[in-house]
Amino acid sequence: MNDEFTPLNNGEIISFNFGNQLNLPSNGFSELQLKTQQFTEVITRRLNVTDNNNQSLFDKGVNCEVIKFGASGWQKGKLRAKIVLEFCPDEPPVEKKPSINQSEPPLDDISRPMGESL
Repeated sequence: MNDEFTPLNNGEIISFNFGNQLNLPSNGFSELQLKTQQFTEVITRRLNVTDNNNQSLFDKGVNCEVIKFGASGWQKGKLRAKIVLEFCPDEPPVEKKPSINQSEPPLDDISRPMGESL
């Protein structure tokens, strides 16, 4: 397994085996399959971080103060989080080789001038 993680796109499907430690409800099934945006919603609901104004960390952000490197002091504002799901395959993907249909002649034969025999 390499460590080359790439982001998953919305709509891609994730399958979880309940032998793992994600603590997701199984509803009696041994596997759970979710689209990436559904899993992101599950994470967002589980974390459910809101401020005193009931603003969500994953929506409009929560009120906070931050001190940044090189800053002279605290700065008030909002903090918002985004969830990015990344995937790293156990084995590198196998490249598909184009299949050659044996019932059709190769392009070289097609490109021969008319009158030449095969």
